Amino acid sequence: MYSKIKLDKSLGQNFLIKGNYAEKLIQYVNKDESIIEIGPGNGAITEKLITKTKNILCIEKDIRFIPILNEKFPKTSVILEDILKYDLSSIPYTKFSLVSALPYYISKDIISLFLKGSIRAKNIYVILQKEVAQKYTTEGEKLFNTLKIYAKDIEKGDIIKKENFIPVPKVDSQIIYIKNIYNFDKEQKELESYVNIGFSSPRKKLGNVIKGDYLGKFKEKRAQNLTFNDWVELYRRSKEQSYS
Repeated sequence: MYSKIKLDKSLGQNFLIKGNYAEKLIQYVNKDESIIEIGPGNGAITEKLITKTKNILCIEKDIRFIPILNEKFPKTSVILEDILKYDLSSIPYTKFSLVSALPYYISKDIISLFLKGSIRAKNIYVILQKEVAQKYTTEGEKLFNTLKIYAKDIEKGDIIKKENFIPVPKVDSQIIYIKNIYNFDKEQKELESYVNIGFSSPRKKLGNVIKGDYLGKFKEKRAQNLTFNDWVELYRRSKEQSYS
């Protein structure tokens, strides 16, 4: 049945068909852990997930794959929804991890939804476009530094060559693991805004982007040269200065 379905490029449908990458994607999933899988498609990842846990909710936007998933996984919950429009309060789990080979064009939106919203995943295990994945996992990158505000651990996984997908995409992919996501803290958004200001003119020295005599040695550095701990220190200094 799956072979007769023409995959929809507008939905970013590129399905993993080769290698043991599905197993590597879910290597940190614990026995009986609750899982939300977004865009299961033909169920290549779901098939591996059910060997670890029965607590799986599959959220699929393409109605054509619903009967396929229901037939292959009769004991797994499958719903027809657009995840970006779905009421997350309807998720039947109080704690869960997110698993997905994310469509490239909405990957940042989905990660942000489950990382920064009022209902957050405990962990996020995803396959992303390689270039984006590396921005999430390289310390000097803006995406890494904002991600660290919300999650304790970020880990690179395997690079997946484009030939392992059908249809073959234009670029390679990579697995990333975002683990131990923090609960809501009112300072998270403030710190993220501060980091975003620092990266607003990445070629300029920080002293020309952020004003304040608290910058010290950092005023001669550029945003990409700062560690995450540097950003936290600068943010704290900026708060102290505003209170003085």
